[in-house]
Amino acid sequence: MSRPDPYRSVALLIGTATHDQQSLEDLPAVRANVTELARLVTTGPVDLVAVERCTQLLDLPHPREAGVTIAERCSEAEDLLLVYYAGHGLLDDNGELFLALPGTDPRPDWLKYTAIPFSWIRDAMRDSPARTRVLILDCCFAGRALNNMSTADAENGLADRSEIQGTFTLTATSDNVAAIAPVGAEHTAFTGELLRLLQHGPPVRDGHPAGDDLTLSAMYRHLAVTLPSQGLPRPRQRNTDLAADLVLRPARPARPALPVAEGQPSGETPAAPPTVSLPALAEARPVIDTLRRPQRLFHPLHLDLLRAHRRRLAASVGFAALYLAVVAARAANSDATLGRVGWAWADLRLLFLDLVAATIGTGLAATAARDMRAGFSRDARIKWGLAILIWGVVVVIILVVTAAVFVAMPVVGESAGIYTVALGACAFALVMWWLGGAGFNSDGDGPRWWWRTPVAAAIFVGTRLALGVLPDPRLWRARFGEVFEDHTLGAVWTAAGLLAIGFLVIVQLHDVVTGHLALAKRPLVIALSKQGIGIRTRTTNRFIAWHHLDRVFVAGNALAIAFKRDYPEVEKPREFSYSAALGGFPVADIRHFPHTRAEILHALSHFAGATLHGVTPPGPEEDHWPTRPDGSLALRYEERWSTQ
Repeated sequence: MSRPDPYRSVALLIGTATHDQQSLEDLPAVRANVTELARLVTTGPVDLVAVERCTQLLDLPHPREAGVTIAERCSEAEDLLLVYYAGHGLLDDNGELFLALPGTDPRPDWLKYTAIPFSWIRDAMRDSPARTRVLILDCCFAGRALNNMSTADAENGLADRSEIQGTFTLTATSDNVAAIAPVGAEHTAFTGELLRLLQHGPPVRDGHPAGDDLTLSAMYRHLAVTLPSQGLPRPRQRNTDLAADLVLRPARPARPALPVAEGQPSGETPAAPPTVSLPALAEARPVIDTLRRPQRLFHPLHLDLLRAHRRRLAASVGFAALYLAVVAARAANSDATLGRVGWAWADLRLLFLDLVAATIGTGLAATAARDMRAGFSRDARIKWGLAILIWGVVVVIILVVTAAVFVAMPVVGESAGIYTVALGACAFALVMWWLGGAGFNSDGDGPRWWWRTPVAAAIFVGTRLALGVLPDPRLWRARFGEVFEDHTLGAVWTAAGLLAIGFLVIVQLHDVVTGHLALAKRPLVIALSKQGIGIRTRTTNRFIAWHHLDRVFVAGNALAIAFKRDYPEVEKPREFSYSAALGGFPVADIRHFPHTRAEILHALSHFAGATLHGVTPPGPEEDHWPTRPDGSLALRYEERWSTQ
């Protein structure tokens, strides 16, 4: 006997409660079947499947959507694969079984276009890598009467038709007996008894020993005795490869017999029975009914959500500390160079500090590509701007000196050549500034030349330093060396780095502070009940019944809702943005609540029931960055959920 690993198992629960065709009666109990079965298999003591790996499909509109989902979920199972269907079962002219959907046309020649062929489920389960497969069908072939799911004649029973190697198959009826769905009952007859068995365990009668585990075979033995004794159809089963040994529910601990005191008649009860320590029973996990975003400014949850932003801020503060250390070291060495001629140890130390300042700026620029890939384009531009300013000044000095000495001075003379090149460089910087700012972006549609500021600054500073080299063109080579010898260029590198990293620290500190404010000052409460979902923000308080929703789903970290087609457009929530990418209204980021993902999914599964289908795990980046009101990723919590 074995127990499955819930995190390597998959449950696929399918139900069709409503039908468009009048010839197929609605089965309201099917919704409760799917909802309650999902709750039991995802909680103790049954606990077969993790909540996030339990998929509920209720009233699917089209067979293709069902087929894709069935194939995907079956391929994900590694240990246990549980497939359940409740609804109408229909046969075509060839005797092939089809499972009805809301739009199914019951005419035999239309079933292959409007219903789920059972062969899809059979093939998907056969191809599944699951170690154990369990198939439960609560259906018959042709529901006609009001009080039951109807029957049809066939040569072989449904259990024989659904034989899948290595699978335990349990069906509600044989081939010629109706599966009862009593009017007004909460569940269908077969699934109702199955749910009671899972919830309370089997009684000692029916030959089931007290203290034994409930296996698939024991479950069938109980149902085969209990259902016929109530005048209900006898279920059928097929087992291959010992799948029936799967433990559905661990045994309740047996209460030990009380000892008989010495000299006491065996029929009497001892006056004071000794206290016996019994092992704790497996209890169902508590269900959360209220999700509330914490309002404390520095709540531990908020610190965790802003962890990536705080790490970036800490890295920038570290770079700022390096630049401040360079500035302090330069100040300590600058007095030692005053009045000296030629190079001294102090000059060498200053030259080393100059190169350190340039190296730090270049190292910052090397991290900009990673920032851009992560989406932090603003931080990347600041770092790239620093690199442009550091090395752009050197390039401009070389270009201006070269152009003046070899081009302008031989043509217009020494003085005119110097000022011609200098003015030309400054004019070029101003034109580039205008083109990148007002000229191309005046209508808001042009490209953003974010680099125009560092380029213009590099041109101005480089031109100014080049003017100190050019007054005597015969000595320009010697004067060019003075730019390095007097450490002016190193001072520019240090000042530029300090200004850029200071700006970066301010920007990232703003992100962290506004992120805490955004999380703490935007109240959001989601109340869950069997009737519906309540969403309360600072200015709105809305309640939406489950029967108005087509589905509730979790895409990544976004909890979203989608309304039924006939729901009035004017009644849909205006406080939330519709996301075309998600196909619904994101109402919350589930990370904003002080509960684990499993606890939240458990609560949604318990209250939303079959309305909850579609749980997509978050990608690697989605666990670090906030979410916009439309459900897409954001970079800052300023782009938070638009809950007023």
